[in-house]
Amino acid sequence: MKVKLNNRLLKVASMVDKNKSIIDIGCDHALLSIYLVQNHSPKKVIASDIHEGPLNHARENIKKYQVEKEIKVKLGKGMEPIEEDIDTVIISGMGGLNMIGILKYQKEKYQNVDTIILSPNSDTDKVRKEICKLGFYIKDEKLVKEKNIIYPVIMFQRGKKRYHYFEYLYGPILIQNKDSLLIEYLQEEKRKKERLLAVLPKKYIQKKYQLKKELKTISKIV
Repeated sequence: MKVKLNNRLLKVASMVDKNKSIIDIGCDHALLSIYLVQNHSPKKVIASDIHEGPLNHARENIKKYQVEKEIKVKLGKGMEPIEEDIDTVIISGMGGLNMIGILKYQKEKYQNVDTIILSPNSDTDKVRKEICKLGFYIKDEKLVKEKNIIYPVIMFQRGKKRYHYFEYLYGPILIQNKDSLLIEYLQEEKRKKERLLAVLPKKYIQKKYQLKKELKTISKIV
């Protein structure tokens, strides 16, 4: 019996290479972990969460799909449950600032990690910038629409690259590929900013300047 994932988790899974040692932090019901075992032939999978409740559901699903031998379930905060041979970290469906906190302040925990795959709910620009500061670059990124909300999925790899500020904002690879969902998102952002600029009183000089700068950046992309 094959597990089914929503569009967002399918997009996350598509970035995971085969034969990897993986930790899925904040695993919820462990559906992604189960899918990876069924489809990506990982060396090892740890499904971790900070709460016992989701882990109980995870254990039930792992038993249901008969992958008890392939997935280790661990309770712990952030990177605490990671083991030395893990090379791929996945965090999905969490606020961007929480993701940054987990990775920025537990650096000693992932010395052997070469790939980080993140799908933040917010503060995506900050996620890009801060994870790159930790010695990673953006190898791949995609957007996915789930219940009319557009989410990013970003794959970071060990290494260094320089990015412009607008690439942190909207994603260097998404911009390069003219991602259709990015264009859709930016067109809506452009409309919002233009409407705001039109009604903003003259005294808000700094805000007007910022809006014009943002509109100029968006116009370069769309």
